[in-house]
Amino acid sequence: MKLSESQKKYLMDTSQEYSRMLPGSPAAEYLEQERGIPLEVAQKFGLGYVAEPLGGHDKYRGMISIPYLKPGWKGINVVSMRFRRVGDGDGPKMLSMPGDRPRLYNTAACLTSNDNMAICEGEMDTVTASMLGLDAVGVQGTQGWRTHWAEIFRGYEKVFILADNDDAGQGMKFAEQVAESLPNARICPAPKGHDINSAFMALGKESILEGIK
Repeated sequence: MKLSESQKKYLMDTSQEYSRMLPGSPAAEYLEQERGIPLEVAQKFGLGYVAEPLGGHDKYRGMISIPYLKPGWKGINVVSMRFRRVGDGDGPKMLSMPGDRPRLYNTAACLTSNDNMAICEGEMDTVTASMLGLDAVGVQGTQGWRTHWAEIFRGYEKVFILADNDDAGQGMKFAEQVAESLPNARICPAPKGHDINSAFMALGKESILEGIK
């Protein structure tokens, strides 16, 4: 569904306002100390904090806002937003806006001229992968992959599927599902007991990069 100009403006204005609420917030502290994402990187991705909810966003109060940025011929657009709980407290970990559909996160990475691409499970792992120098896009959880997205990745030499390895096998099942659509796929599991971000925090970037071949 194509967004109207008023919808685009609303999403952009809301995203920018939440981004202004991020510095000095509990979300900024959490991102830097618990996820290894410094403020300047968070701001590059437009991450924000819902300190004061705007129009209809009361249920997102106190959450991290994650805009889905899409480059356009007039500049960057915000096509959707998701929201993440700060820390591991009560309530849903992730929330999407009503009526939204699964989307790829960080599609700007597809505009580079590099030969390889990484696919991650979730937005935070995607941000982490980008900090390691990888072009990376994110899928919204283990059930978020859509087979028609495969066409986006067929022109790459290699597509590294950075699989979570901290669950009961769902991460590898997700990676295998994606790989079925992509003959150029390489499944790259995180170290045992970790996802990409937790491995980065606990073991360092080499623990991830050495498994990407």
